[in-house]
Amino acid sequence: MNAYSYLLFFFSSLGAFNGVILALWLFVRKNKQPSDTWLAVLLLLISVRIAKSVAFYFIPTLDKSILQIGLTACCLLGPCLVVYTYTKSKSVTVNNFPSRLFICLVGIVFTIGMIYPYNENLELWQYWLYRGSSYLWFVCLIIASYLYYSRFKEVAGNWKQLLSEQTFITIVGCSLIWLAYFTASYTSYIMGAISFSVVLYLSSIILLKPPSPSSNKIDKYANNKLSKEQAEHYSILLNQLMAKDQLYIDPQLTLPRLAKRLSTSHTVLSQLLNKHYQMNFKQYVNSLRVACAKELLLARPNTSIDDIAEQSGFSAPSTFYNAFKQQTGLTPNKYRALNL
Repeated sequence: MNAYSYLLFFFSSLGAFNGVILALWLFVRKNKQPSDTWLAVLLLLISVRIAKSVAFYFIPTLDKSILQIGLTACCLLGPCLVVYTYTKSKSVTVNNFPSRLFICLVGIVFTIGMIYPYNENLELWQYWLYRGSSYLWFVCLIIASYLYYSRFKEVAGNWKQLLSEQTFITIVGCSLIWLAYFTASYTSYIMGAISFSVVLYLSSIILLKPPSPSSNKIDKYANNKLSKEQAEHYSILLNQLMAKDQLYIDPQLTLPRLAKRLSTSHTVLSQLLNKHYQMNFKQYVNSLRVACAKELLLARPNTSIDDIAEQSGFSAPSTFYNAFKQQTGLTPNKYRALNL
């Protein structure tokens, strides 16, 4: 190979290699959420698909069994994206049907592979399964986008927040990779592999970028113009809204969104929380989540602590542990043991 070929091989295979490393990290890291596991599976499937593409591009005489592995991963990519998006978007109730359906699909695809191996059924794999997996991936992209649509509407217009959404980046990234493969006949087969490398590194840069210092500041206002009557009025409305809709269960709840539901401005809501509750927004929401978690810990003694954290609205178990111990002086396990 010449220098250009070496560079092309390096950049096209880099995404697959780092995709496997990232997937393994998601599998073993502490305090992972169910959606992290499915994201790891998705990364592994894409990495296998990309590795097959790179190998086939540089070694056209590749053994057919390797091609079968790549196409098998391709058949599972779209369904895995749907399960990931569903798992990421669910709030309180847990429905295992999508994951069970995915496992059944895995069994079907592997059974087809054993009964009709690539070497002996070239037309089945090169035409029907190759094209079918591409169209299935496209349909699953539409389904995943539909599952994410309600969340997309909430953050639409706020590009900084939208670009920090893991689900949004995953769907967009998968769409770009699918498009690169689907249009490969007009460009180059290796474009799918290169697109994954680009998408993976851009996504990592965006997701790992530290938050702006201003985003962690408590709302400041020079003059507290909220009267006692207004504070009592908004306090009643806020309590009724939280009791009825349990908005705190949504881990993506923000001050502006809550203020919009309360039909007021975020400045007024900040003043209300500061004056009437002596809390900032984060402290207020976490107090409701901890109260919810205390009930769930006793009502569902067989439910894991991580699931309780998720069902209470915490975005990560570590955040749940810290908030719970700060407010109760106990760990969740200790609280459950003392009160059951």
